[in-house]
Amino acid sequence: MGAHILLVSERNYEICITREVYGCVQPTTEWNRAEIIAGLYSLQLDDLIFFYVKNKGIYGLWKVVSEPFYDDEAIWTDTNQLYPYRFLIGRSFGTFQNPISLSDILDLHDKGKIWTFDLNPVQQKNQYKITMDEAKELLRLLLRNNQLWQPKYDSCNTYNPQKRETIKIDFGERKNGSIKYEGWLNAWFMLSLKNGSLKKIVGDYSEFINLVPTSFNKVMDIFLTHVSYINNIPVLYKYTCIELKTEKAMEKDLTQLLHYEDWLARKLSSGDHEMIQSILVANQFSQNVIDYVLNRKSIENRVIRLLVYKMDTDNRTILLNEIL
Repeated sequence: MGAHILLVSERNYEICITREVYGCVQPTTEWNRAEIIAGLYSLQLDDLIFFYVKNKGIYGLWKVVSEPFYDDEAIWTDTNQLYPYRFLIGRSFGTFQNPISLSDILDLHDKGKIWTFDLNPVQQKNQYKITMDEAKELLRLLLRNNQLWQPKYDSCNTYNPQKRETIKIDFGERKNGSIKYEGWLNAWFMLSLKNGSLKKIVGDYSEFINLVPTSFNKVMDIFLTHVSYINNIPVLYKYTCIELKTEKAMEKDLTQLLHYEDWLARKLSSGDHEMIQSILVANQFSQNVIDYVLNRKSIENRVIRLLVYKMDTDNRTILLNEIL
């Protein structure tokens, strides 16, 4: 189970909760569309849903009850923005009337208890996947602010999509076999992590989140948590950060990954770099990147994994191969 914070205006929030649907923006560029679809692929059935209502705060609690789909029926107050990338939500948990205030959210952010959700994002998006630890903090504050929560109710105006078109990945590969936009590569990873097909490569994992904001105005492409259960006791033992490049990975790309590694070690693992699995994915790697990775392993015994991706045109998918 995962959790998401969805951004919405006050007027559209009422539509979302009465018609039990949420919609992501209609992007004006292909690269932005790819990133929005990548975020949608991170959704799983029964994921928790919180709403951040502008100038109001965070409301909860709902859950995801459908796979994402495309439908351009006009149901929102803004006629210039159809929000056609949609999924259905349910109230099976009941809801809390009083929201979490903006000041409480900022306080959690300052304390490092909320970190995957950013009110001043580097990228423009309205869907944020968060960790379950962050979700628990939000639930704690909702329970604090509400002595009782309202049970679910039957809506007589539930949205019933007529089109419900499947949302697909459009790799748009170049002549050299690389993918046109990084967002499509990210979308493929989200779908593959969602269905569990990458466990032999990245290991077993508990949570997978994409496009995570960091404190130095960069966005981490993919973040994973790894939890094992020992005698029914959950033990978080590793984090993974993945940097994606559609073409050749250069030294600057490796440097970016190392910044993420250091940031996660300081923020989440109390300086324990051994807890961080760093993976760089690209169509090919410069010799300087390969040499650095080899030297680092030899001198410091610290590993950076390099994965080459190739397009499988016939099956419209991606193949990964680890080098070194």
